[in-house]
Amino acid sequence: MRVKLIRAGSMRLALAEAHRLMGPEALILQSRSVDNDVEISVATDSEETLDHREQWGDALAFHQVPTQLAERWRNQAPDTAVASTFRFGGVGYERPLLLVGPPGAGKTMTTVKLATRLVLDGIRPTVINADQNRAGAAAQLAALCRILKAEFIDTEASDQARRRRSKSGPTLIDLPGMDPFNDTDMATLSQMIEQVSGVAALVLPAGLDVQDSADMAARFHAAGATMLIPTRLDLTRRLGGVLAAAEAAPLILSHAGTSGSVTDGLEPMTPAFLTRRLLNQNSKEAIAHAA
Repeated sequence: MRVKLIRAGSMRLALAEAHRLMGPEALILQSRSVDNDVEISVATDSEETLDHREQWGDALAFHQVPTQLAERWRNQAPDTAVASTFRFGGVGYERPLLLVGPPGAGKTMTTVKLATRLVLDGIRPTVINADQNRAGAAAQLAALCRILKAEFIDTEASDQARRRRSKSGPTLIDLPGMDPFNDTDMATLSQMIEQVSGVAALVLPAGLDVQDSADMAARFHAAGATMLIPTRLDLTRRLGGVLAAAEAAPLILSHAGTSGSVTDGLEPMTPAFLTRRLLNQNSKEAIAHAA
């Protein structure tokens, strides 16, 4: 039997905390008033259940999971909570894939990582640079595409170069950084998606403010983005912003940028992957990544 002492401002709060930590099977052994608080002794037969609940509760607090989401998750098994809340899926290349997001989110590197994965799988993609705002974006993509032997097209190139665009096969379009709170930028994004009959994946760095992440995701989703590719998971230990973005839109969780490596720096997002990252926030591996 495992016994835990809980102290709270009222009996209602103490019972709620007991339920969160110990589960509905917990027994109240004793209660008493201490100063202006209530103190209760709670017991459970399952030490493993208590340990798991405490670990899960600590993880939710550490990652700064949005309050309403954390309250729903507290009494659920981690894998069940994650799998039942979010949608997961691969990229798919039946239609052109547009990489969208705010400036500096990692869209160009994500484009290169996706192209590299296709090439390693024996598939030759077409990579289109539509970012004329960032100096050197076209040159960077062109150089990497030469290495990959992938077809590269710059939207400011000649008509003859544009006509070289593949009629079939995966097409990746790297868009310029856009301000999600600028109505003109979002209208332009909607038009681009419609013009190419494409699918838009929001590239969003982890580690942003939780509410900012949710607001940006909602705006990009309203403009047509349907998928989410979080980046910088190698530099960010707290995933509350990613969770808030995926829930607010909602967006399909596809891949995650986990390192600066071009060949293996993009991992498929699955319930198991996300649950592991949430629970291992204090592991040596997570700390090493953060360093």
